[in-house]
Amino acid sequence: MTRATTAASAAAILLLCGCPNGVDDERQEVYPVSGVVKLFGAPLPGANIAFAPQSGQPTAFGLTDSQGRYQLTTYEPQDGAAAGEFKIVLRKVAKAPAAAAAEASADPADHDVETPAEHSAELIAEQNGQSLIPAAYASSSTSPLSAVVKPDGENVFDFDLQ
Repeated sequence: MTRATTAASAAAILLLCGCPNGVDDERQEVYPVSGVVKLFGAPLPGANIAFAPQSGQPTAFGLTDSQGRYQLTTYEPQDGAAAGEFKIVLRKVAKAPAAAAAEASADPADHDVETPAEHSAELIAEQNGQSLIPAAYASSSTSPLSAVVKPDGENVFDFDLQ
């Protein structure tokens, strides 16, 4: 998945979960945040994760790797999240057949270059796709997960979805 695809997916999760974008004229200080997301004890790769603010800070987001690991981004890639309370929103949908076929392609160029039309098609497929995790995790109003990011100490948050 390219950075542009990751950013587009993150934007989609923020729109779907009703999370405010939290972008201010002034940046808040952020702290490294990482962790692992599992589903029934197994790593959950390719899931979008968003830390939805509960006390005025900006939204932070990330994407899990093949081992379910993530690092959050607020302003710059993997810079972390602002201090405060967050609800955790997670989303992973089944890929549309065309997207799955493109990923399976042996041509590396298929993975590195995407047109705006392809991004739009992928977002539509994701929005209409079947969720691969329980629906409760897809909204900040229904997610049972939360975290408190602190300015001192380690901010490692692991989640095992059931």
